[in-house]
Amino acid sequence: MVNKRFLQTAEKWMNKDVPEVRTQRAKSIPKASNVGGVSYPDLPNETYIFSYDGQHGQFFQELIANSNERFRGTRAEILTGKRGEVKNMYAVKRMALVSTIAANPNLRNYGLLPITPMQDECLLKEGRLQGSSKYREDLGLLLYDTSSNGYNPKESAALKEDIARHRSELGLSQSDLEERLVVVNAGGEPDSSMRFGVKPIIVPGITIVYTHEILNQTGKNHNFDYGLTKGLPSLSQVGNGKRTLYMPSETSDIGLRVLYRFRILGLSARNWDLVVDDVFGRVNFAPQGAP
Repeated sequence: MVNKRFLQTAEKWMNKDVPEVRTQRAKSIPKASNVGGVSYPDLPNETYIFSYDGQHGQFFQELIANSNERFRGTRAEILTGKRGEVKNMYAVKRMALVSTIAANPNLRNYGLLPITPMQDECLLKEGRLQGSSKYREDLGLLLYDTSSNGYNPKESAALKEDIARHRSELGLSQSDLEERLVVVNAGGEPDSSMRFGVKPIIVPGITIVYTHEILNQTGKNHNFDYGLTKGLPSLSQVGNGKRTLYMPSETSDIGLRVLYRFRILGLSARNWDLVVDDVFGRVNFAPQGAP
C-alpha cells in the first residue's frame, strides 16, 4: 500500500531548514536523532525480506535496477534475478539501497526502508523477525574513531565529515561528534577513492545517528538477552543472558565497523567488513512512518 504520509515527509527532506536542537544528554542514555525526518516504529507491523518477487516484488525490482544503474562498477551492485530472496547482502549494498530510495520519488512513495537495529531486536524478541535463525543482517555502521590505524580509515573520515556537516539535522551536539556513534541507514555515493567504490554518507531525513554507552565497553564481549536501548543493550542489560554481544578487542584505533546480527542470534559490534562474500546475508524492509 502506498504510504502518502511518507512521500509528503520525503518531499521535505531537501527543502526544509531544520532548526538546531540543543539538549543536555546524560552520558548513559543514547540520544535519538533524525530531527524532522522519517520515524521508525520500534515494532513494525510487517517486514519483508528483500526479494526478486513476491510481496512488493515490483518495488524491489525497481530498486535493484535503479541502484545498479547508480552504482555500476562498484561492490554495491546486486545480482539480477527473477525469483527468490536477494542473497549476499552487506553494508555497502545496503547503503546504496538507502540512497537510491531517497533519490527516487516513486521508490519513496512505497514507504519502505531497511529495518533499524532497534526494530531488529524488538522483532526478534516478539518472534516476528523473518529468517532470524538462518540469515545474517548488517544493521548499521559503528563509527568508533577516524584513526588511520583503524579499519576503513577513508570511509570513517568521510562519514565523520558528513556527520559534522549535518549535525543539526541529526540532532547532535558539538560534543557528540567526539563520541563513538551508531549510524543507522547511512547512504552511499559512488567514489573511486574508496576501497569498494562507495563512500558512506548521511541521507537527511532517513539516516539516524546517536551515541551509545556500550560502544565504550570494548576489549571484551558481553552477555545479554535483547538490545532494547536503540538496538543495543545498555550497561544495565549486560552481564547475563543467552546471547553474546561481540565487541572489538581493541580499545583504541578501532575505526569504522559494522553492527550485524548473525544467524545463531548473536550480535556483533566488531566486524570490519563493509563487503562480505556470504550467501546468508539478507535485508529486511519495513514500512516506516512520518513523524
